[in-house]
Amino acid sequence: MNKSLLSNIKNTLLVLLALSISLSVVASNIILIMLLIIIILEGDFSNKIKKIISSNWMISIISLLLLYYLYWIFFGKFTDTNWILKRVSLLWLLPAFYSTNFTNKTIQKSVFSFFVSMFISSVIAISENCGILNINGENWTNSAFLKYTEHNIFLASSTLILIYSYYKISITPPIKIVFLIFLLVYLISLFTEAGKSGQLVFILLLTIFIFIQLRKSVKHLVLTLSLFFLAVFMIYNSSEMIQKRFTHVISSFLTKQPTSRYLLFTHSLEIIKKQPIIGYGAGSFTDIFRKIDKETEKIVRHNHKTPHNNYFYVWIELGILGLIILLSIFYFQIRELIKLKDGFVRILLPIMYLVIMFTDSYLFIHNTLVLYIFLSIMVVNYQYKPS
Repeated sequence: MNKSLLSNIKNTLLVLLALSISLSVVASNIILIMLLIIIILEGDFSNKIKKIISSNWMISIISLLLLYYLYWIFFGKFTDTNWILKRVSLLWLLPAFYSTNFTNKTIQKSVFSFFVSMFISSVIAISENCGILNINGENWTNSAFLKYTEHNIFLASSTLILIYSYYKISITPPIKIVFLIFLLVYLISLFTEAGKSGQLVFILLLTIFIFIQLRKSVKHLVLTLSLFFLAVFMIYNSSEMIQKRFTHVISSFLTKQPTSRYLLFTHSLEIIKKQPIIGYGAGSFTDIFRKIDKETEKIVRHNHKTPHNNYFYVWIELGILGLIILLSIFYFQIRELIKLKDGFVRILLPIMYLVIMFTDSYLFIHNTLVLYIFLSIMVVNYQYKPS
């Protein structure tokens, strides 16, 4: 097949992926498969393999995948083995996408398409929160087309990318107005939902971004951060829902209330202490956790398949070696990205995942894993051009 045609199809598919990523799991999965097929049809495998193995970031990802497969072979099959292997196997897409190139124009179109999809998703989510729409029925755990915890992460990342684009990239006045409208809608959606992780990581990363951009002017830095924290304080005090969400979690840990989160955290630590080096096997967490007592068996029945902590989850199942490899993925990603132009901003992506993985297994949740793959393609391929 003509290489020029393959390149055009590949670039178009990436834009379509950006548009579908928050709106349709089925569509985004189909596009991911089609993208993989096109990259295979491109050929040039020797150069692609060289590019992959030259990256410690990619080697770390492949090492984690192989370790999961080895643990499956040696420890056997558990209740969730198929479930976890299906999810981690999506990571094979990242080395494949990493091995090819996308044009800067395609990256820009993809980012804008992502903004559009998140605008549509946010409008629907806000309409649901206000009682205008009810597309999810009584299922309060969904926000638009995603789980509320996942939607909040999507919102945090899209908001930060939009702020960066508005601040650093040369765009026309009409597009700036569109971006401001998008930003307002994103923020309303972000702080009217129940997801805490997205809200916290947004505040943290925007603080880092402000520091990076204004570090040479102490006066502007202090003023901007003061205004930002004042806005956050006002939002917190004006939202009963946000207050309840945060105070409930904090108080449950401080007073050792036997909530699901608290029991998942404490019992996961106990499980790790018993077998910290080797681990228990791929997909073994729920089998081990449910055997502790009646409360933990009840938690598993309520579909808690992970300890809501990506680090604990990998450590329990793959041992200390798995945890080290997981951390190396983000360590080497940061080292690779920081060498690029505007690298201190690009590394906000791995930092975001390093933070949110304390609150859930976001690297292994389908939608947030696809988001990680997509955003990684963006930050690697984007050619920085100052405004």
